[in-house]
Amino acid sequence: MITDLRPFFNPKSLVLIGASETPGSIGGMLARHLLKGRFEGELFFTNPKREEVFGHKCYPNLQALPSNPELAVIAIPARFVSSELDNCAKRDIHHAIVLSGGFAEVGNKELEEELIQKGKKHNIRIIGPNCAGIASTHTNMIASMENTYLVGGLSIISQSGALAGSMMLRATAEGLGIDKWISFGNAADVEEAELLAYLAKEKDSPTKVIFLYLEGATKGRELLQALDEATDHKPVIFLKGGRSSIGNKAAMTHTASLGGDPKIYHSIAKQTGAIWVESLDEAFDAYTALSSYPNRGGKRVAIVTNSGGPGVLISDNLDFAGLKLNQPSEELRKQLKDLPSACPRENPFDLLGDATPERYALTLRALAHSNEFDTIIVVMVPPGDADINGVAKVIVDIAKEEHSTAIIGCLLAGEKVTQAVKTLRENNIPSFPTPKRVAWGAYSLSRWQEIKAQKKDREN
Repeated sequence: MITDLRPFFNPKSLVLIGASETPGSIGGMLARHLLKGRFEGELFFTNPKREEVFGHKCYPNLQALPSNPELAVIAIPARFVSSELDNCAKRDIHHAIVLSGGFAEVGNKELEEELIQKGKKHNIRIIGPNCAGIASTHTNMIASMENTYLVGGLSIISQSGALAGSMMLRATAEGLGIDKWISFGNAADVEEAELLAYLAKEKDSPTKVIFLYLEGATKGRELLQALDEATDHKPVIFLKGGRSSIGNKAAMTHTASLGGDPKIYHSIAKQTGAIWVESLDEAFDAYTALSSYPNRGGKRVAIVTNSGGPGVLISDNLDFAGLKLNQPSEELRKQLKDLPSACPRENPFDLLGDATPERYALTLRALAHSNEFDTIIVVMVPPGDADINGVAKVIVDIAKEEHSTAIIGCLLAGEKVTQAVKTLRENNIPSFPTPKRVAWGAYSLSRWQEIKAQKKDREN
């Protein structure tokens, strides 16, 4: 069996079987995305009814191609897929992405078994069927049903194409980038464990963080091993769908997966060092924090705010997550002597409603360089004509100074803080819109540092 998955992500050439211009068709969507993505290798289209698709030459079948593609992307009715794999074998194609639906997920197990056996017979590795494709942004290979993205360091492995698509769109809206986007559907052949192993060990990989969405797995031992090995290299954020009896039943219908007891998956995450999340918000916020600070953070957290209320709410959520609001040393309190007398020299550090950028700068610089805190959460609720953009610039400047403290933002007030949030993100500083979510970002940093320490101890 072929174990090299590289042609799925960086093929030298590929063929789209079922290319089309029909509005709403998968073949049409993929053709547009491949052309728009400017795939750098040889790109072939096949469709017996067309000579061109969006101005690109289209061949009647695989046999008519001038050379053998390295990857086949298949978007034709399910009943024709098996015979098309025979044709792939004749052209020495050993990797295929099958987007076609209509297999085990709708009860057609015999057709899926035929697909599996054809793959084994011809030594063809298959991703799918019933998937939404693959996007590899650094190689301009956008063989997926979603193509709105920025290039970056998040790789998504998902049984659900729509959920993976929503993550890509959300990342783009937040100014965060994608490396690889993988929808593996029914997982008739290539499963999540192989994909995790590839992303973790890929040489010179742009992937910084992996997000795994799973509805069920048939090979628990392989999943456990793959997660354990992957987290030796980079953070893995793990979201399990089908945690309720109703959700579990829906998962079986969606991707023909065997859901299983969510407690088992939670235990697997804990054993292997994956960061367990229970919502897309938690997954996204973990990535937002970890993409900026993969080597910073911890249990010692400071809150710097101009409003007591958000500080209280963040404190609650940090406590629920097991993080600590360390109180400053006497030496650090002395460094804050120039703050107004009404400002408490304790954590949370309330700089009062009239806090200026200079007041934030004095406090943040002292805390960041004190070595008493692992993470500083900076809260700003701009009253009246407060200089929120000036505060954002202060955060950026101090984050760039020589220290080991993670600085993350919680800027509250919607559109009023849009430019300030943009300034932070452009400088790779995470910003979160609510107290609960910024606390989760801080927890994610702490959890990843804890995981790395545990793995290091285990090695010793």
